[in-house]
Amino acid sequence: MDGTDEGKAQVTVPEAPSVFRGPFRALRHRFFRWFWFGQCISLTGSWMQGVAQRWLVYELTGSEALLGIVNALTSLPVALLGPFSGAFADRFEKRRILIGVQITAASIATLLWLLTSTKLIAVWHILFLALGLGVVRAFDVPTRQSFWIELVTREDLMSAITLNSAVVNLSRILGPSVAGIVIAKVGTATCFLINAISFLPPLFVLLAMPPTPVMARQSESLLSSLREGVCYLMGNRAVLKLLLLIGAWSLFGGQFDVLLPVLADKTFGVREKGYGFLVASIGVGAVLGAVLAASLEAKRKRGMQVLLGSAIAIFGLVSTAFVKSFPLALVTLALIGFGMVMQNATSNTLVQTLTPDELRGRVMGVYSLVFIGLAPIGSLFYGFFGQWLGAQNALTLGAICFAFSAFALLAPDSTVRRLK
Repeated sequence: MDGTDEGKAQVTVPEAPSVFRGPFRALRHRFFRWFWFGQCISLTGSWMQGVAQRWLVYELTGSEALLGIVNALTSLPVALLGPFSGAFADRFEKRRILIGVQITAASIATLLWLLTSTKLIAVWHILFLALGLGVVRAFDVPTRQSFWIELVTREDLMSAITLNSAVVNLSRILGPSVAGIVIAKVGTATCFLINAISFLPPLFVLLAMPPTPVMARQSESLLSSLREGVCYLMGNRAVLKLLLLIGAWSLFGGQFDVLLPVLADKTFGVREKGYGFLVASIGVGAVLGAVLAASLEAKRKRGMQVLLGSAIAIFGLVSTAFVKSFPLALVTLALIGFGMVMQNATSNTLVQTLTPDELRGRVMGVYSLVFIGLAPIGSLFYGFFGQWLGAQNALTLGAICFAFSAFALLAPDSTVRRLK
């Protein structure tokens, strides 16, 4: 860190009255509160665009393969660029990077709206813009994840991360629901326009903030900077194991929802209407898990919360594989969402609190790689084994693989379990 004023700048803001307590205490911090509310709007718009984009591709082509390709293009750049963009976040002011992210993402949504509303849209446009959005995500995720601690105190970081998880899952419920109505009433183009406008609230908040600190004004090359991050991970067993656990969930657990249409149709016989409820139940469980994880952190070791969340998620996966009743499936899927967020939000908090400030961007770049970049492989895992073994057997296999991975990472020693 250099000796300039820019290097020492801090976002010092007065705390709000103590009405925000317990799991909501991060909302005491004014700029976090504003940015969080802006994210509520922006993420809902992003889910609307995702649903509208998939529907548009299917309308234009009728191809399931192209649906998978478009989805992969929004994740693949995260796998390729995540560590580099994390190093980028350590070198430059995160607030400015996020301003660029909002402007670029809004521009992509606006272009989609213009092309669709004028009937000029072609599949290659969607593929190209999906890849562009993937590049934006590659810079957004590690920067935004490492940005929370600059808006709140270290003691309130768990609250900030779990509140972020809650809004992600609330928008996961609200966005597709609103998109379905908008598409039916006025068409897909309007969803793209709404998403473009939804980036304005967080953009205005970022512009209103004072400069945030540049933790590492580095003179070495980007590759040297990356090597420093890798050496840190190799020397910190707890952080490395937590990141590997998150990666194991992305590979063997987190993409189970690709099989929900099959379960809705063939197992429970509820088709489209029931499918929406199955998706929503995961979000409901995730929101409850986020709130409980933030509430328990002062009473229980965070390492034990990671273990508990993993166990609940495994139990939910196995239970979903065996239940034949639709109402029971809503409960078991809520358990998966509950355990998933308790494990991932707590792991995220531990990784960020254990990592030095000057390395946080690079470590969160690796986090984005294992959490988002591995997701397409997880989708292929469930898609392939669901086709070969059936959806319920694929869920059981995923639960077994994740349970084995979690045991291998957490059982041999108590490094993670002891973490507070």
